[in-house]
Amino acid sequence: MTGMIRMRKRHLQLIRLLNHGRRFTAEELAQETGASIRTIQRDMLSLEELGYPIWSVPGIGGGYEMLPNRLLPPLHLREQEAVALYLTLKWMEHIPDVPFGDIRSTLSDWYVNELPHDLAEKIRRLERNILWLGNKQIPKAPFTKEIYQAVERRNKMKMTYRTTNGQRTFTVAPVGMALLDLKWYVFGLSELGLRQYRIDRIEAVHMLEEPFESEDLMSVLQTSDERNGVTVRLDLTPLGRRLLEDVLPDIDELNEWEVPKEELSFLSRQLLKAGAEVEVKAPSALREMMKEHAERLMQRYM
Repeated sequence: MTGMIRMRKRHLQLIRLLNHGRRFTAEELAQETGASIRTIQRDMLSLEELGYPIWSVPGIGGGYEMLPNRLLPPLHLREQEAVALYLTLKWMEHIPDVPFGDIRSTLSDWYVNELPHDLAEKIRRLERNILWLGNKQIPKAPFTKEIYQAVERRNKMKMTYRTTNGQRTFTVAPVGMALLDLKWYVFGLSELGLRQYRIDRIEAVHMLEEPFESEDLMSVLQTSDERNGVTVRLDLTPLGRRLLEDVLPDIDELNEWEVPKEELSFLSRQLLKAGAEVEVKAPSALREMMKEHAERLMQRYM
């Protein structure tokens, strides 16, 4: 067994001991793991750096204990479930700016080291044949952790946001977050109502000591979807359907959709990507928007 694997197994043993909910001295942890006191002290520092909530108390009567967010009991999985869980953990490592810190980069390795040897070897072979080929041009979203904390604590936040007209600073109540096309969004309530903001366009965030009450994000979005909409009817070529498959749901089958009136302007800009492969039949307001876009394009190239 390599030194790295021994260290990881000892780390897991330490975490399970601390999960008992009481304080342990370094001497007690050394006796339980068979390591030296100095090694235990180094292990505690390593675990803290990895993000584990370990509280160290110096002096007589001191020691180490685990704060909330402790390690959960192990799962009992069938082989296919174990492989599926590993691939999920590995996939998460590639999602940009996950708000859980650097610990996500070690989760899959820790998990595999706890599996039976034959299954671990199977997974090691498998991971070389199932590759992540995601978009390498995804913009950085450095404030996901702060926004996640605001969502979790239900605290309003003041943020500076980069718009097409320059920076704006305003206060929002962050109801929730979403990952769409590997870009992080925060859904916030403000005087403008419910809006979604791309986190990579946020320039600064300041959490306020001002709690708010709101339904969960799924309920808020469902209520939002129940707004009075207008019927959008499109004539699409096969290529047009392919180009707009990420814009409208069930585009392979439908030609009509109910769209909130407030979103027509945004939809018109999205439809531009299909060019002449799409024609708006209704509503007239959306047709006029598309005409304005076309006239502006013509002026650019005349």
